[in-house]
Amino acid sequence: MCNRSIGKRLWLLGLLSLWGATTAVEVSAQEVLYLYGPSGPSPAIRDAAAVFGEQHNVKVEVVAGPASTWLDKARGNADLIYSSAEFMMSSFIRTTELQIDEDSVTPLYLRPSAILVRPGNPKGIGDFPDLLRSEVKLMVVIGSGQTGLWEDMAGKLGDIRTLRALRKNIVFFAANSDEAMKTWQEREDIDAWLTWNIWFMPLRDHAAMVPVSRDYRVYRQCSIALTQRGRTKPLAVQFTAFLTSPEGAGIFDSWGWMVPPAASNSLVVHSDICAVCRIDSDEWKDNVGMGLACVRGLLKDYETVGIPSNEVHINAVFHGAAAYWMLKDGPYASFTKRPGPNPNKSIIHELVRLGVSLELCAQTMEKHGWTKGDILPGVKIVAGAYPRIIDLEHQGYAYIRF
Repeated sequence: MCNRSIGKRLWLLGLLSLWGATTAVEVSAQEVLYLYGPSGPSPAIRDAAAVFGEQHNVKVEVVAGPASTWLDKARGNADLIYSSAEFMMSSFIRTTELQIDEDSVTPLYLRPSAILVRPGNPKGIGDFPDLLRSEVKLMVVIGSGQTGLWEDMAGKLGDIRTLRALRKNIVFFAANSDEAMKTWQEREDIDAWLTWNIWFMPLRDHAAMVPVSRDYRVYRQCSIALTQRGRTKPLAVQFTAFLTSPEGAGIFDSWGWMVPPAASNSLVVHSDICAVCRIDSDEWKDNVGMGLACVRGLLKDYETVGIPSNEVHINAVFHGAAAYWMLKDGPYASFTKRPGPNPNKSIIHELVRLGVSLELCAQTMEKHGWTKGDILPGVKIVAGAYPRIIDLEHQGYAYIRF
């Protein structure tokens, strides 16, 4: 081989080596932020980290799980620490080795408690009180961001009997949510998991979610803080600001977290919206009872302006000519003298799943000779429609007649 050919090859090899060295310097020069926290908020945190990293040419390395799995490493390089409850952040602050800047703690977003049930909800669980039935087997988490959750929910109304009944039904106390997820998929005898709504997302192929009415619902926050090391990094400070920006809020919203309403929302009240709907007219729309369609429409109206269904509390009281909509297929066919299933079943199931309290007047039932066994699952029976409506109005519920 001629010397000229050899020289050319050596020149090319040198050029490639120089390019590789330059690329390595560029990669190594990319700033890295180290972020640690529990598993619950991690899907939203990771998505936010990916978007922020792309925008600012920074790598945000998220390490999630029980604190015992990452605490030693975090002591050495953590820039930011996030938590899934205020008591957890307070505990992190007391861990002096983490060197958290307490003044930098920023509450991000809330999530509500919820009930996960098996697909199709075979036990017909419609709200928290159904967990007190003796045949229901329940799982709770006693650590991480769910510490004390089941006790807080059971004790909200101040009745120790609720707490006693619920505890009897708990068949598994998981140490943390990771263990609970694994157990949920391994133990099919567990009927329900009392948890946060955000755990439905990773289990949506293995569970259904039942919202909890406000009488029993509990909220807890995710928050984030800078360490003393992170305080010196402008991008770490910017990442916290990004999480609270509209773009960050949108990411958390996509994972089920509650975010503030959009500025374009002209409504003054955005949470704990309460309405009692009187439904007694036998009018129909699109092959379902008009009153049921109107209730669903009301939820969608609020959703359109950024208010989720778990902030809209609707009690729909059925009596008079509309009461038969609540019947199971057999009694429905017998009452209407028409063969076939009750066409309202699907929308009733949907509304119950969304947290609407469907209530049937016992006096109307008695008039027609119906029993509790004739009524669709999830429908509650009240002593009388008018006393119930009046009672709810005195509790501050807005009155609507559909």
